[in-house]
Amino acid sequence: MTINEAAIDRKNNLNIIRLVASLMVLYMHSFAVCVGVQDEDIFYTLTNHKDLAGGIAVYIFFIISGFLICRSFDRTSSVFKYAKARFLRIWPLLFVVVMVLAFIVGPIVSVYTFSQYFEYGDLKGFLLNLIFISTDTNLPGVFPNHYIHSVNGSLWTLMYEVIWYILVAITSIIWKKRRWFAPAMYVILAGIYFGITYGPLGSLPVLSSGYMLNMSKLGMFFTIGMTAYLYSDKIILSVRALGFAILGLVMGILFCNFIFTFSICGAYIIFYIAFQKRFIAKWYDKVGDLSYGIYIMTFPIQQILVEYLGKPSKTYHTLTMNPYLNMALTLAIVVPLSWLSWHFIERPCLKLKNK
Repeated sequence: MTINEAAIDRKNNLNIIRLVASLMVLYMHSFAVCVGVQDEDIFYTLTNHKDLAGGIAVYIFFIISGFLICRSFDRTSSVFKYAKARFLRIWPLLFVVVMVLAFIVGPIVSVYTFSQYFEYGDLKGFLLNLIFISTDTNLPGVFPNHYIHSVNGSLWTLMYEVIWYILVAITSIIWKKRRWFAPAMYVILAGIYFGITYGPLGSLPVLSSGYMLNMSKLGMFFTIGMTAYLYSDKIILSVRALGFAILGLVMGILFCNFIFTFSICGAYIIFYIAFQKRFIAKWYDKVGDLSYGIYIMTFPIQQILVEYLGKPSKTYHTLTMNPYLNMALTLAIVVPLSWLSWHFIERPCLKLKNK
């Protein structure tokens, strides 16, 4: 059957896929914050040293987001309702996390005194994450002896996510009538990505920034998700096509650019798994959608564990910790917190969408 036929109801595996992706981010960050190297990341080996678990997880988020956000706008009666729904999904928990980190965790953990933290420290960049115009994730005097000084290294992707929410609305006047617009955007973004990565565009001041590289790269995954939605009546889910997608992904890992290969072959694999009726994760849907909570709360928990359980490394005196112990303890903390977040913050806010 086609994606359109498979996605006609809410019975799918999208939530469990996002959960797995959020756990992949936790897995990758454990090596980054605990030992400062990521060679032990199994996905680094599986991708022939081309990407890490967390990077692949973010690509998965953007593929799914492109599909769901495009569908959301297409089915919403007004731009206001669309914006309200997006705001209620992403902002309430973000507000809680940012405020707790900035005004409770920061002053406690910082090497500065309480008064110095607020007098000399610059909180502006961190707080600007609340309006999605900053990727500053540091706080004054917090975690200076860690491999990574960031308080919440997962926040940087939210700005790009929101930019694409806005672009979906702005370009809707085109893609609602001309669905080829989404794959056209993909081609343009892929061209920019390759031009920056391998070609002359990387030498241009405007395009050589990390912002443009991230915008084009993440945009490729978002627009491929949009394309999957807009052509959902044409894309057939079959075992044969899945086999070709897996083969293409393997060949891409061995011989081609992984980003490009995963954006095509990986996207098909994700949607095949997502809309397989015989693999529906009903049990998880009853628990709640914990993926956003895990994604946004994991990093600071991992850093706090390193701060209080880590030991100075012999060479640089940087705090280090067994990454697998960090993983286990973080899971034990973040899963209950994410459950509480879903049931007492996220879901209650989502109920306000239709009011």
